[in-house]
Amino acid sequence: MELPSGKEIVLTDTVGFIQNLPHDLVAAFRATLEEANEADLILHVVDASSTMREEQMAVVQSILEDLGAADKPQLVLFNKIDACQPDQLEMLPSGEGYLKISAFNDQDLEEVRQAIQDNLSGGTLKFRIPGDRGDVISVLYRVGDVLEQSFEDNDIIFEVRINRADYDKMGYQLQDYLIQ
Repeated sequence: MELPSGKEIVLTDTVGFIQNLPHDLVAAFRATLEEANEADLILHVVDASSTMREEQMAVVQSILEDLGAADKPQLVLFNKIDACQPDQLEMLPSGEGYLKISAFNDQDLEEVRQAIQDNLSGGTLKFRIPGDRGDVISVLYRVGDVLEQSFEDNDIIFEVRINRADYDKMGYQLQDYLIQ
């Protein structure tokens, strides 16, 4: 999927979480479900029109806990809002971490792409790197998207939209160059 910034990401769809599955069936899907542990962000898609919505959400949370993935960042997507009554929509949580969408609405899908980008982003940081430190500059390009660069003496000033997961892994190499 291409995000609004142009960055491409990989989405993986796991088997749906179904309440009261036989243990041998859960075991068969376990490898698929365990991909949640590798995710930078979990998109929890909920059928907003379902009368069992709360129970289904609790089952998902329970399974994520069992897999050790409950602490992963999540974005809850209440889908099928076009099939909801106004009072059903009012009952849905809202705010940060929640989106009410219809998969049939292109604007809603664009909001999902933007929300994914926002969740994966570690914000914008500035770095001052000597021009002869190509090794450090290459790290900078691996941890984010360079939005702007300017030159001052022998240094290059970079403004970078950080990818949180990459920065968590490699950002230590840039700490000496961070502009406060």
